[in-house]
Amino acid sequence: MKYTPPPTQQSSLPSSQPSTPPSNLKSAPPPTQQSSPPYSQPSTPPSQPSTPPTSQPSTPPSPSSFKVNVEYQNCFSNVYSFGDSSTDTGNGFALGAFKSFTDRAFSKSFYFSSSSGKLQGHRLSNGRLIVDYLCQTLNVPTIQPYKSASLNFSTGVNFAIAGSSCLSSNYFLGNSISYSLMWKQVPTSFITQIEWFNKFLREKEFTMGRLACQAEMEKTLFWVGGIGGNDFARLHGSSIAGRFISEIIVNHISRLLKSVLSRGARYIVVQGLPPAGCTPLDLSLCAPRDRDQSGCSASTNAIISAHNELLQRTLEEFRQQYTGVVISYADTWGAYHYILANYKKYNFEEPFKACCGSDGVYNFDLNSLCGSTGSSTCHDSSKYISWDGVHFTETMNAHIADLFFNQQGYCKPSFGDLIKAKKGSK
Repeated sequence: MKYTPPPTQQSSLPSSQPSTPPSNLKSAPPPTQQSSPPYSQPSTPPSQPSTPPTSQPSTPPSPSSFKVNVEYQNCFSNVYSFGDSSTDTGNGFALGAFKSFTDRAFSKSFYFSSSSGKLQGHRLSNGRLIVDYLCQTLNVPTIQPYKSASLNFSTGVNFAIAGSSCLSSNYFLGNSISYSLMWKQVPTSFITQIEWFNKFLREKEFTMGRLACQAEMEKTLFWVGGIGGNDFARLHGSSIAGRFISEIIVNHISRLLKSVLSRGARYIVVQGLPPAGCTPLDLSLCAPRDRDQSGCSASTNAIISAHNELLQRTLEEFRQQYTGVVISYADTWGAYHYILANYKKYNFEEPFKACCGSDGVYNFDLNSLCGSTGSSTCHDSSKYISWDGVHFTETMNAHIADLFFNQQGYCKPSFGDLIKAKKGSK
């Protein structure tokens, strides 16, 4: 299957342009990323972006009527996922990674409500995540978090850890972090997920044999959710260069990819990061003059844009080396910007405010986060893109998942092409 480079992304600030990724893979021409749609410059603070022209897709699905392509059903029987709080369904909670008020928020159902009813596990959203919609798309039961009490991992494992960091624990022990948000001061290392995966595979090989285990891995879909967003958020406004953080993050993703590829992985999807500068968190922290055409933080989005470009170049290097493997890039940046540009079509009324939070222009206050004393929840979360100022609502997750799985241009190569490659290998 021939790889087609994605279209060009919004340009990044010169200071945030990453250097050549530190990798022992052979170099490859860098793919460019999808551009952001044009916006009119809003006044400060932004309230709602002007309504841009609508194009595709057709009427967006609601979370309760998420469209599933029947051709994708039962193509994969196993899913292994990695990532941070945008993918974690319970590991962070099991590890005690959250501050006490977040634990209370879970117990009070701040993070349980869903259009599909109460969910098992603990998610930093008001409902399903993109990985949940992935499982629905493939007709695979929702995969359990690795640290759950369940011993049934017959259809896969979720290794993602909310709040995990690509920086060392020593860094957090030796430095004062301004924005730990809902996570404890010293987060779990992302390396823990790789260690869990290797431990799980060793036990699986002991039970079923190495060759049988490898054969199963060759038929498994590996989903690498957004990684690194936590570190960019924690270090917002710090003197550490964005390109330095990005290189550390991409090195960790590369280490993960090498680990799963060495075990036989052949079908991998890696998510890029969304435009974090559009979140209530960043909008509340950045200066009013720091705005891009969308009304988001220009400085933050320039750093995230450069990070996504570096990640895509690195993925292309892997494709060059592992020619028999499908490695798809899920363009969260492009999907988010398309939805934001068409927010009225998607029935959103508050593209920049948090549903669950407290007083403020963006219903977000660092001293009174979702679930803490004094916070409150909006009446209808389906009208909001952001759930708690940091994470997406279930509705936003559903729309991004729809673009990933059912529309062209948001997974590269497309999710449909990945499915065709899998079916062609049988």
